[in-house]
Amino acid sequence: MESYVRETSYEKGELLHGEGAGCERIFIVREGRIKLFRTSSSGREQILETLGPGETCACNPGSAVWYCGSTAQALTPCKIWYLSRADYIQLVKTNAKIGHTLNELFARRLQCLSALVEEVSLKDVKKRLVKFLIDMLIEKGRRGGPENVLFIPFTRQEIAQRLGAARETVARYLSQLKEAHLIDIKPYQIIILNKEGLQHLLD
Repeated sequence: MESYVRETSYEKGELLHGEGAGCERIFIVREGRIKLFRTSSSGREQILETLGPGETCACNPGSAVWYCGSTAQALTPCKIWYLSRADYIQLVKTNAKIGHTLNELFARRLQCLSALVEEVSLKDVKKRLVKFLIDMLIEKGRRGGPENVLFIPFTRQEIAQRLGAARETVARYLSQLKEAHLIDIKPYQIIILNKEGLQHLLD
């Protein structure tokens, strides 16, 4: 596959593509982090996904006419591999392993977007935040490691954009959860002190 890809570097804050642009290629993150987001008519960003090394924006199964549904922006300095749509279609057609991997990717993406719809449908931002933390804890449990420690690769601004809320609101509710001894906050970490107490807030 290496012979098909072309590498491009981006600085933090640079755009890879914009929402509504024609899809002529897909990208694979080699290094760094990329956010995929949409912007509302009021100018507020809603993060759909955050991609890290080895992850891809691929959502086009080979359609000749396809438009990007989101904007992609570098959250950190990044190295990106690009694959043309024509090469992508050829690989999918001739490599069953890649096709199977893409099916898994699409299934995870659908699950992620379904969870996002559920989160945003909760009018209470505090409940959105609590559900976000509990979901991260569940996902972390699947991967192993200290079961109550969440390593947070997002800034508070990114969390706010993920939840469709203002940064100040998210910061205030994090402080409230800490004052209630439900969580503790460390640099790049949130420690869950009382999972049952958090779940009770969703009732």
